[in-house]
Amino acid sequence: MAGKLLFIDDEEIVLRSCRRIFAKEDFQIDTALSGEEGLAKAREGDYDVVVTDLKMPGIGGMEVLRTLRKERPEIIVVIFTGYANVETAREALKNGAFDYIPKPFTPDEIKEVVRNAVKARAGNAEAKMIDLLAIVSHELKSPLATVQTTAETLYRGYFGKLEPAQQKIVETILRNCAYLEDVIRSYIDLSKMEIDDLASFQKEMRIGAEAVAETTAVPEIKDNLRRMPIVVEVKEDPPVLGDSQLLKIVVRNLVNNAIKYGREGTPVQVTLERKGGEAVLTVRNEGVGISPEDIQNRLFKKFERLKQKGTEGVKGSGLGLYICKKIVDKHGGRIWAEGEQGSWIAFHVALPTAAAGGPNQAGTEA
Repeated sequence: MAGKLLFIDDEEIVLRSCRRIFAKEDFQIDTALSGEEGLAKAREGDYDVVVTDLKMPGIGGMEVLRTLRKERPEIIVVIFTGYANVETAREALKNGAFDYIPKPFTPDEIKEVVRNAVKARAGNAEAKMIDLLAIVSHELKSPLATVQTTAETLYRGYFGKLEPAQQKIVETILRNCAYLEDVIRSYIDLSKMEIDDLASFQKEMRIGAEAVAETTAVPEIKDNLRRMPIVVEVKEDPPVLGDSQLLKIVVRNLVNNAIKYGREGTPVQVTLERKGGEAVLTVRNEGVGISPEDIQNRLFKKFERLKQKGTEGVKGSGLGLYICKKIVDKHGGRIWAEGEQGSWIAFHVALPTAAAGGPNQAGTEA
């Protein structure tokens, strides 16, 4: 596997380690002791992969990443850092990093990531990144669920009433668990979206019975901690051609968002009806709403998170609505939003009914 690599780090010992680890590999290796030197080499050289430290004097790894994504987008960028956490990893991935390696790393760890990055250089880097994240996410699901269940048990007072200070600590744990669950679930869902085969969406199914009913009956939605009742009204449940598992993801993401950003104690309204040749699902909540400008320009984009007044402290992956749109697009449908800032927001999903045609029909976003 031939390839040209550039390692950027302000520690000479790290660069020597990288040279030693890849000495017997079929790679051409260059190194740089600063972000400035690394960018200069990357601009001039034909590198397949650049591996850069995140924290360096002067130009840091995040700036190197952003610059290369803009000036040399064909280069695959990997971050390694001693400061790895969910936020820094997410920020690096949002800005286009292929992967990240926490320090200290083993020879096998860095070899595996670099090999995958070189392979991706000739193919689809984003798809490779999503595959990796999906695997990691699957591994994190079980331990996170244990932490979340234990915290909820404490929060609900099953082991005795908590003092106010203790209650606040447990609430913080639950909020962070919910955020991590969102990140994990989103990357797993996103890995399912990186497919182009529409044949799997040819099965006739009913959204109300097979997606809405099952999703809204899940305990964490039905008995959510924000005490927001889920009010479901199925006026008509016409058949559509689709994948029930993927459409459950749409319903779950929309309802979870309504709970997360809605006004505590107010209802989340889920409506399904037939309008012309489409089955139309609507999820509405009272709360902070979204500005018309954000609805028009920012919704449904990957890693896009809106900072609305009243949502301070609410975390998310920035992938939920992007995933919803991708699923709806693959089903030949439409998804859009309307609302009033500071008051309410409603998301609508319209899918062609089975009688009206299948997913090969192109939808037009409202």
